[in-house]
Amino acid sequence: MNDKDLRVIKTKKALTSSLYALLEIEPFSSITVHKICENAGIHRTTFYKHFYDKYELLVYLLEVIGKNYFAIDIKERINRPFQVLSNSLNRETLSRIEYMQEEDNEYNKVRNQFLIDIIKNDFYENMDRIALEETIPKSLVFYVFGSIIDGFLEWQKNEETTLTPKEMDEIFHKLVNIKTIN
Repeated sequence: MNDKDLRVIKTKKALTSSLYALLEIEPFSSITVHKICENAGIHRTTFYKHFYDKYELLVYLLEVIGKNYFAIDIKERINRPFQVLSNSLNRETLSRIEYMQEEDNEYNKVRNQFLIDIIKNDFYENMDRIALEETIPKSLVFYVFGSIIDGFLEWQKNEETTLTPKEMDEIFHKLVNIKTIN
């Protein structure tokens, strides 16, 4: 499927808009592909030509919302991961659905995994710009970095902390000493 084809663009936009509208009013776990398609005015078979399931559509929606992340320099993304994520995600757009989805485990699992994957993949692709002791395997840092981000998100949720992204970055760098090479 050609992602530059106007029909594909319009269909994906209709489906993501539909999912977004539904996420504002009901938990992700109760949203079905049928509801998404009905709301978008698109046949289910067309949905499945573009997305495997509602989870893949949610990831696509999160990618659209967070597209500004990669426009920020890698040094900033590594040194201030939580602040960069917070600033690069379209907060107004995201906050309108976050409130409704706050207690939805399915939504939170997909969103957290999406955030972790973005950071881990970004880290992996830019390993040549990371300053480490020679005895530490760079590939290990890739896994540890992602695990710590995951741990932070779980800790924040379970402990109901109200730390700012800046405070989270400060704690993060006390736990992990990762710096970028200029």
